[in-house]
Amino acid sequence: MMEAYQNYLSLLGELAGTLEALSQVERNKTQAVRKDDLAGLNECIKQEQTASLQLRGLDKKREEALDTLGLRQIPLSQLPQHYPEPLRLEAKKTVEHLQQQYQLFRSAAQVARSTLECNLHEIEKILAQEGGAALDGPGYQGSDPQLPKPLRTDFRA
Repeated sequence: MMEAYQNYLSLLGELAGTLEALSQVERNKTQAVRKDDLAGLNECIKQEQTASLQLRGLDKKREEALDTLGLRQIPLSQLPQHYPEPLRLEAKKTVEHLQQQYQLFRSAAQVARSTLECNLHEIEKILAQEGGAALDGPGYQGSDPQLPKPLRTDFRA
């Protein structure tokens, strides 16, 4: 049974590593947006999608492990108290590390989101100043905006 507890800590460590990698992706995304690097932004989005799949897989494993240990109803912050004495200190450190990585990820994601929203707002302002109609809502439906000449193209089939 000690092996199951140890395996769960390893899983939490893997989860923390994935969050750390995602934090770096968010920082890269912020830089790409600030530099108007659409290719870099696209690469970050692809990396986010990959990490999202990894997180789903880890979450499924986490739930299975919690069922095995009988700890499904225990909050993460209280996990070390329910661990066997020899593993409590390691459990405490692992939980703290995971919580720290989660907070770092949330902060990096919020900065990236705010930066992206600010840049989108600037684009909308520029389009409006160039004579395009104000863009509204998802898909910009409702106002059939005319794009400025630099953003138009002529397709002939």
